[in-house]
Amino acid sequence: MKKSLIALLVATLPAAAFADVTIYGKIKGGVEYVDNGSTKQTNIDDLGSRIGFKGKEDLGNGLKAIWQVETGFAVDGTGKANDDGSANSSSGTFANRNSFIGLQSDLGTVRLGNVSNFLDSDMGIVDSWEYKNDALGLGVFTRDGTRLKNSIRYDLPSIAGFSAALQYGTKEDKSKNTKARETTIVGLGYENSGFFGKYAYIHESKALVDSVKDGTGAPFSVNQTANDKHRLEVGYNANNLLVAFGYQQQKGGMDIVGWSKYIAPGFVIPGNFDGNTKVKTREYALTAAYTLGAFTPKFTYARGDKVEAGGVKLNDTGYNQYVLGVDYAISKRTTFGAQYGQIDVKGGVNDANKDLKAFGVNMIHAF
Repeated sequence: MKKSLIALLVATLPAAAFADVTIYGKIKGGVEYVDNGSTKQTNIDDLGSRIGFKGKEDLGNGLKAIWQVETGFAVDGTGKANDDGSANSSSGTFANRNSFIGLQSDLGTVRLGNVSNFLDSDMGIVDSWEYKNDALGLGVFTRDGTRLKNSIRYDLPSIAGFSAALQYGTKEDKSKNTKARETTIVGLGYENSGFFGKYAYIHESKALVDSVKDGTGAPFSVNQTANDKHRLEVGYNANNLLVAFGYQQQKGGMDIVGWSKYIAPGFVIPGNFDGNTKVKTREYALTAAYTLGAFTPKFTYARGDKVEAGGVKLNDTGYNQYVLGVDYAISKRTTFGAQYGQIDVKGGVNDANKDLKAFGVNMIHAF
């Protein structure tokens, strides 16, 4: 009875209500076996499912109003997405993914809202995997590719393969002990005949979070320093071949170390470093894939150099990662995948988390 009433209500709405509105999304699920050195576990996981609605309206003289609302959800029924069980920004809340309202013309595109940054929308080509566990893809390397809340983004019109974008995110939470930062992002790109080059620069203002201890065991506010992040991706993606290389360098507080959760528990910055000490990271990633009919075998290698603090390289802080797998496209919209990955993180205690290993199979359907 309820379904009939809903169908009747929809049928009575004017056709104009659905004009220029597109419904899209992906259903992404998988099974992952994870061995972190101390425990072994098999998980049924959502891998980032989402549904979205987008549309536009012609305002005349080449100007268009544009909008999009995208929401993540978990097909495994947990409503959670992180390995530690905490809520993830990709599931659980309406419009938690790329959602905005804006204007588009020959002068470019302006969007405001919870808008994908340049690393999320235009980069990340080096990470061609579907996964939840960090060992099965480049979630550590691509951690800054996300949505920027309370932000405005301007994309210049693409000219001869060149693209550029500017984005600013406000720091609306002014209280102490939050991770909120005022953020500015510049993105540059070039694509031609399959060859591509992408660069992004992120500046994050100071924040105050009293959560890390110095070498003496005394707590200090690790985010008293601003963060500056650079990422470069170059490669070739055409004619069934993908070769992509990524490099990124970050400097700021300890929170820039994206693999810190795998470093030894209780890790502290040694010596007399305080909250104003600059921490520096360097990371590299290389991915190669080739499509043979419906099959696409692929391989990724990534590396994080030792973390530097005050110009001193810290022992037991780097990582090496390998991922090997294959995708099978059963149709244009449905793909099966299988992969094995390993992260060797220096600094494990009693080998726990020192070698994070995982095997996963997945199914992806786009609509």
